[in-house]
Amino acid sequence: MNFDLDEGQQLARDTIGRFLGPVDISARHAIRKAKGGYSRARWQEIADLGLLALAAPEAMGGMGGTMVDLALVAEALGKGVAIDPWIENGVLPIRLAATAADGALVEEMLAGTRFVAVAFAEPSRRYESDAVSARAAAGQISGAKTFVLGAPLADLFLVTTTGHRLAKLDAKAAGVVQQHYPVIDGSHAATLDLHNAPAETLDLPEARYQRVIGDVRLLAAAEMLGLAQSMFDDTLTYVGERQQFGAAIGSFQALQHRLVECYAALEQARSMVLRTAMLDPTTDDARWPRIAAGAKAYVGEAATRIGLEAVQMHGGMGQTDELAIGHALKRVMLLDKYFGDQAHCLRSYARAA
Repeated sequence: MNFDLDEGQQLARDTIGRFLGPVDISARHAIRKAKGGYSRARWQEIADLGLLALAAPEAMGGMGGTMVDLALVAEALGKGVAIDPWIENGVLPIRLAATAADGALVEEMLAGTRFVAVAFAEPSRRYESDAVSARAAAGQISGAKTFVLGAPLADLFLVTTTGHRLAKLDAKAAGVVQQHYPVIDGSHAATLDLHNAPAETLDLPEARYQRVIGDVRLLAAAEMLGLAQSMFDDTLTYVGERQQFGAAIGSFQALQHRLVECYAALEQARSMVLRTAMLDPTTDDARWPRIAAGAKAYVGEAATRIGLEAVQMHGGMGQTDELAIGHALKRVMLLDKYFGDQAHCLRSYARAA
């Protein structure tokens, strides 16, 4: 089987690498201090590069990227420790809007003119994705949502509701109460309290919604793979330079053994992401989100382990925001729990086995 990238995939990876460049900690801090913890101008650049179009079908103006294409993008963004919320405010809302057959909204998101946040989580529901609180009727929506990533910058919310519906809600509409807060990777989220807010509702079939969740889980795994690669590379460089007892600490056998174990875990995680991405999710919509959950749990465990080893080998500096590995590990911690932590995802995978 040929695992080499085709010309388009290699071009996409190279383009992302040039766009991200070396990790610039000072620029990263400046962006996080901006309103909402991100830059709308930078999001427009992401759209102009076509990275959002990959997530949309060709019939809606997108490029119809395969899961392999999307996983390669996610991995490249992770390797560059990207600050961009490509998965949570790009792929997820685009996939949901496409599933709900809202072509006009998809086109706006692809153009970068609409920044959309998805409200799927509800208080006291942990990782359950089914809506219980949010209810839509007669053109209005009421209920509560939490962990709405990117909410402070959003023009529009896509809110999952009871009855397998998706509500389109203007972020500044009457009856919408937002409480913003920072999350571990430095980005911002919000809780939403909705009081008869005006909204347009669309059908969102449960099976297709779960399919989107599966896509996002796999892409979260792919980004964690890239983040783990970045942390491993930085650590390998550091132990070759850091001197102790008159020698580079990378020459110490105990550290060499631990790095070899990290390398093995990294390559196994890469194989898991590629194997899962090469499956055809359309053949079994019911099992796909659970298969993707298994991959996410596996990669999450590996990436967390590599990150903790990287932090320990760097010493106290590894936990600070002055080094890229600190930012990378915090992003891994968020993605590891996005649409289910390791235990939740493993339980879901077991039901598909």
